[in-house]
Amino acid sequence: MIDLHARQYMPAALSRLATLAPVTLLVACMGGSAVMEPSEFSVRFVATNDLLAPVTILVDGAPYAILSNGKSTGLNLSSRVHLTWTSAKPADARGQPIPDQIGEVNVTITAINGVLEITNVIDDQTYITASIFNHTASPVSIGVFDGSAVSCASQLPAASQNAVGFTQTGYYRLTPATEFRAYATPDCTGPYSPWPSSQLAGFEAKSGVVTLSLTSPPNK
Repeated sequence: MIDLHARQYMPAALSRLATLAPVTLLVACMGGSAVMEPSEFSVRFVATNDLLAPVTILVDGAPYAILSNGKSTGLNLSSRVHLTWTSAKPADARGQPIPDQIGEVNVTITAINGVLEITNVIDDQTYITASIFNHTASPVSIGVFDGSAVSCASQLPAASQNAVGFTQTGYYRLTPATEFRAYATPDCTGPYSPWPSSQLAGFEAKSGVVTLSLTSPPNK
């Protein structure tokens, strides 16, 4: 059985990682013991990824570890390093990454208390990603409305005789004004069928995944 979520992330840049283990350390310590300055100390912690998207942990701007969904790894870093993480972006039908609203997230390494848990709540802001299934014979585009403007997030294929259409969006901020919308046009304009914020609030804790279904096409 094909995992639709995993397949959505595999094209483009992530395809070259397909043969790697779910938890991949990209940088290993070189020979010898590091000498720390008097104000420097070692920070040991476990990093876990609860997001649907794989995340890359960066140390001083360089990729250090990759964690797929539900995986964790132990790290031992200097208190002086600059620690960040970023999520992989899902791919569209052409294999191109779909941009979203999670950029590179800064982490204060000295504030980590044993565990760095990467979830869909970042700096007190909730983010969601939508798994959208199309049960209609009409392809649609998926737009995300933030209260003032629409971002065209993804193209959702029509259902076929063998399967429903499917797309996975990237992560977007969830606010009282947020709507996901299905448009009849490929550029997210014109009439649409909405999924309002109240429906989006049923996301899974920590992963931020919400499942949506399109059962009738938007009016043209």
